[in-house]
Amino acid sequence: MPSTATTASAAIGVPALLLLLTHIKSLPLAYTFRSWWLLRTVIKRAKANKLKPEPLFTVVSEEHRCLYDDIDYNQHMNNSMYNKNLDFGRIHILYTVLPRVMMEPHHHLFCHNAGVMCVFKKEIPPLSNYTIQTRIWTWNEKWMWLQHRFVLPNGDIACYAVSKLVFKKTSGKTVPPAQVFELCGHDLEAAGIEERRKNNWEAAGKLLQMDALSKDSYSWTEQVALPAAKL
Repeated sequence: MPSTATTASAAIGVPALLLLLTHIKSLPLAYTFRSWWLLRTVIKRAKANKLKPEPLFTVVSEEHRCLYDDIDYNQHMNNSMYNKNLDFGRIHILYTVLPRVMMEPHHHLFCHNAGVMCVFKKEIPPLSNYTIQTRIWTWNEKWMWLQHRFVLPNGDIACYAVSKLVFKKTSGKTVPPAQVFELCGHDLEAAGIEERRKNNWEAAGKLLQMDALSKDSYSWTEQVALPAAKL
């Protein structure tokens, strides 16, 4: 018959273990470790391929699970988690399609995230599996846009998202995406590439109008503001 001490340990230890496992992604350095593990995987693959890029419109994907530290009081995945998890898609696509720029330091090039927009279609319930897919969408002389989608096990799309990226030299000079693609070995004259870029830009170009948010002429202090909430 189990001792009182053993029973007490189980009564405390089992719930504590379950709490730990369902909140593991919130542990200190958990996000950093997950990013490092993904980087380790994609860098190893890129080196094995001698930095030869995958096709320009390759789709990369990562498998995720919505744990309890991902949900909000509505009992589905919190909106902020969509954006946070898109980091993995951005890392994955850059080191897969543009490995030379990401891994050869003499280019002195860095890719910066300049904005994200999400369109939510369905909820992701607690403990559900889902897949994040990412691909290059389109580009112009300055911006490169990525497409993302969150796919549920039954094939439904929970969320569509886009990321606006820009390539910069260490001096701060902007480098056109087309120049980066060619540096990485992509042939932009190949059949269908320019047509696809142009067609997708008809939608992506309109999203640049969101930059008007920073040019609103109406003052934020013209109305009496409530005291800041303590969080």
